[in-house]
Amino acid sequence: MPRSAPTFLSTAANPWRLAEGKDEGSMWLAWLVRLRWVAIIGQLVTLSFTLAVLDRPAVTVPILLVAVALLVAGNTLAIRQLHERARVSPDTLLLHLILDVLVLTGFFLAAGGPDNPFVMLYVIHVAMAAVMMRPRHALLLIAFVIVANAVLHVISLPLHPDRHTIPADTLLASGQVVAFSVTVGSVGVFVLGMASTLRRQKTRLLEARERTAQTDRLRAIGTLAAGAAHELNTPLSTMGLRLRRIRRRHTDEQTTADVEVIGSQLERCTHIVEQLLQGAGDPSAGGFEQRPLQTFVAEAVKLWARGSTLDVRLRLPEDPVLVELPDAAFTTAFINLLENAREAQQESGRTDALEVEVGRDGRYGVVDILDRGPGLPSEADRVGEPFFTTKPTGTGLGVFVARALADGVGGGLTYHREDDRTRTRWSFPETARTT
Repeated sequence: MPRSAPTFLSTAANPWRLAEGKDEGSMWLAWLVRLRWVAIIGQLVTLSFTLAVLDRPAVTVPILLVAVALLVAGNTLAIRQLHERARVSPDTLLLHLILDVLVLTGFFLAAGGPDNPFVMLYVIHVAMAAVMMRPRHALLLIAFVIVANAVLHVISLPLHPDRHTIPADTLLASGQVVAFSVTVGSVGVFVLGMASTLRRQKTRLLEARERTAQTDRLRAIGTLAAGAAHELNTPLSTMGLRLRRIRRRHTDEQTTADVEVIGSQLERCTHIVEQLLQGAGDPSAGGFEQRPLQTFVAEAVKLWARGSTLDVRLRLPEDPVLVELPDAAFTTAFINLLENAREAQQESGRTDALEVEVGRDGRYGVVDILDRGPGLPSEADRVGEPFFTTKPTGTGLGVFVARALADGVGGGLTYHREDDRTRTRWSFPETARTT
């Protein structure tokens, strides 16, 4: 069972820990369950202190215990519903609150009616209904509470404070203080908890909107890139035909060497155009492949090294790090990161080999690119935004595509400065091994 969904037994051990669903009704029901546990404990404590002042205890005590048992049964059903992740409708919430009011009314009918100082506990249910429910349902519950309170004035068993060892005035005053404290505390905790929960939901909603907006921007860029790739296909094909003609007509050693270099660069351009046509880095485009991260990296490095004058020192672990990624998008994005690292080193006048390391960080597979360039720009927090670049000829899309690819599969992209090196860390969630 996932860790985010505790079992029924674990909830019994820790009743404050509940499996809230994603819908609003589940959130409200979870808070109702928590406050109901408080009410159950409060009623048992109250019963223990007021046992001596009850009228006809042989009749009233069983009634009060049945009321407590009904609350426990209601909470048990609510917890099971939460763990089933079923949608909680407004009608379900109304029925749970009506059950609470009925039980509370039965408790007061057998324990002093309106003279019981704890009648102000009705306020908790009114407050919960006003916050949790639609106006129509809230008004229904408020009317039900008013009727229930009116019934207490018509029929109820009296209390006998004179039977208690504590003086009647002191007993009444103590009950009023405790009832007021419980009511204010419960309403306060409920409102504070709701505010905290709503803030978390708002944060999650904003993050989801940001991810959606980022995906939309990436797809727009992909469409633009695909259009450009279509336009580039024709001149690239023409260049290939002309290059083959030159290769046939000029067979001297110098020309042959130049033609080979031009041919390798043309092949690389053609491959890049093909990748752009497959999705331009959009994580949702193209087919996903489940392979070791080492394989993805090694193939991309091999492709990049064909047209680069800079060496790459590649470190791969023996134990495979299995990930599921779109191959074309990964290769395009990784080559962009390697190009950024190469240009950074050129800017510093360094010719050291780039270092690429593949490893694990917890449950993530990571790819580290280490370069000895000048480091991050002053606007480091903007790195990864579309069209933001510090290079005079850059587009600002390379890092954006790489970060979007990682974010799209649940990973990430970070930069860190370590002494005279910059570490670019690209992380992807490791997939479970299939047997």
